[in-house]
Amino acid sequence: MRRDPFEIMEQIFRTLEQGQACSINELSKETGLHNVTVRKYIQIIEMVRREPTVEIIKTNHSIIVRIRR
Repeated sequence: MRRDPFEIMEQIFRTLEQGQACSINELSKETGLHNVTVRKYIQIIEMVRREPTVEIIKTNHSIIVRIRR
């Protein structure tokens, strides 16, 4: 069964917020996610942290997204 990416991220962050450093395998066991899934999401987190800031502006009728440098 395919899982919602937001739920996966929440699981990973909830586990990491407990304050203990852990390996991919430990994180996999704690979250119940496959270690390949955990590795991919950690890579996404690393990529997002390196990129420029994304600004999100919500209006009544739309959402505007731009990169802020």
